Amino acid sequence: MTCSKIFSGDLPELTEEIIQYFRKDFSTLYSCILINRLWCRLAIPLLWEDPFSKKYPENHHFIEIYLSKLNEDVKTKLYLYGVNNDLVSSNTLFNYPSFIKYLDIDKILNSIQTWVDTLVV
Repeated sequence: MTCSKIFSGDLPELTEEIIQYFRKDFSTLYSCILINRLWCRLAIPLLWEDPFSKKYPENHHFIEIYLSKLNEDVKTKLYLYGVNNDLVSSNTLFNYPSFIKYLDIDKILNSIQTWVDTLVV
């Protein structure tokens, strides 16, 4: 009986504690999102709570994901300023901006600058 509960996923609180243990271990969290849906739902918010602080060179791609969650009026204004609609895809599994807990304006500006630089090249 106990084994069936474990394998059926009836212990999400235990799984959540395991995931929380890896809060600062980003490579392990990335591996966790590949295990199953429950682990993915628990790990993604941790990965996205402070995305601009991570030392990954591709963190400027977060900008495109955040742009995709803007309302249509703002997307239209961005298009008028030269931001191509093709860059603002809306195919995401989660509402990633809702997971943000920490914002550092300098890191965001650096990510935006890197993102713009990659678009120009």
